[in-house]
Amino acid sequence: MFIVQRYAHIYYIPFFPTEKKAFSECSGCNHFLHEIQFSEKYKNGLKEIKSQIKTPLWMYTGLGIIALIIIAVFISGKQNDSENAELLLSPQKGDIYEIKLPDNQYTIYKVDKVEGNTVYFFENEYMTDRLNGVEELSQKPFTTESYPVMKTDLKVMLENGEIIDIERPE
Repeated sequence: MFIVQRYAHIYYIPFFPTEKKAFSECSGCNHFLHEIQFSEKYKNGLKEIKSQIKTPLWMYTGLGIIALIIIAVFISGKQNDSENAELLLSPQKGDIYEIKLPDNQYTIYKVDKVEGNTVYFFENEYMTDRLNGVEELSQKPFTTESYPVMKTDLKVMLENGEIIDIERPE
């Protein structure tokens, strides 16, 4: 008797087991039987055998890979949040702030100068409705006059998710 464990997969990477099937082959005549063709005597013994056979852990490889990717993204996001908090405490001329505006619009601000608890920004003249389009805005012109924002207001903006990212040119 052979017990076969089937599994769901994507490109042959197993994600989870689906079913256990049994087959029987006579060693003398090579007659092959599927589980549904077994006699009642064999079917009763089969239930016990199936319950004793453990599913191999490798059949959960795909789920493990997905879990690792989710954990890596979460850790990366936390590191980025802590880096942004550090950059927010000590803004410097030339820092670029990616900003989320109302109605899912995005733009960037560029630090002009810092005076005490006030940061002066040049606002980009353009907006985008795609988060990945923010990078293209750095090639677009900024306003010619800067306007002040208090550091406490910047902290609130970061906590509310209005500041998406802060980049410091090297």
